[in-house]
Amino acid sequence: MKVLSFKIPKPENQLVRHQVDDVPYFYDKLHQHPEVQLTKILHGVGNLVVGDYIGRFAAGDMYILGQDIPHVFRNDDSYYLGDKSKRAYMESLFYDLKVVGNHLVHIEEFSGIMEFFKKLDGCYKVHDQSNYIKKRIIKLRTITGLNRIILSMEVLHRLMQEGTLQRLNKMGSVRNYSKKEGRRMDNVMRFLMEESHRQVKLAEVAEVANMNKEAFCRFFKERTRKTLTEFHNEVRITNACHMLGNKDMSISQVANESGFSNLSYFNRVFRKLNGVTPKEFRKSLQKGTE
Repeated sequence: MKVLSFKIPKPENQLVRHQVDDVPYFYDKLHQHPEVQLTKILHGVGNLVVGDYIGRFAAGDMYILGQDIPHVFRNDDSYYLGDKSKRAYMESLFYDLKVVGNHLVHIEEFSGIMEFFKKLDGCYKVHDQSNYIKKRIIKLRTITGLNRIILSMEVLHRLMQEGTLQRLNKMGSVRNYSKKEGRRMDNVMRFLMEESHRQVKLAEVAEVANMNKEAFCRFFKERTRKTLTEFHNEVRITNACHMLGNKDMSISQVANESGFSNLSYFNRVFRKLNGVTPKEFRKSLQKGTE
């Protein structure tokens, strides 16, 4: 089992790294790194977990994550079945602030950028309707030297514009897990994702974490700001939202497939989390494709 801390492969003195992940499925272990990460999804769907946020990601989405924020982009189970027609593809920029240290703080022209990085606490969805940022991320594949710095600063300038970022996690994420905590949380998250099709018992998850039930409840709540039931329901409802796009599945089938044996309970949880019923949510999806 790989530990949580993750090292971005780049030279020690490189301020910005461009990385392409063209793989069967994205790196699926909960991890963190000291670099600020800006990621554009070009192919692939799945669940993004960051702190107290659980949601779907899909092609066209873009996200920025602050320093040392535990996160995972986990593709849907179908990506693990060896279907070569399915690929996961993302392009990312990693900004390493350790390279410049505190030097830029004292330069007036850069003070806004450094303040921007300090305020990044968790994960944000990036709105880039004109593809301004996407075009520059792609261009950075081949640009080096001073031109790379200039273009990456243009990206940051656009990210700092009002209305560009939408905060996803409601509360600041827990930073800098220890290696032991990281392994434990990774095991728990993977178990909950893989078993999202059914109701899981507290004792099962506590056993995965190698803790007693009382200690696990405290551990999990401190790191996700949710109870186990709340978190697992959000995973299942997130999957249900995806399945509701399939017109061939009835709402009761969606409920069963996402792990809810009781339809009325499914409807109640769905409405609580999304503000609408599954039927209303499906209608909104259909209107969006007309």
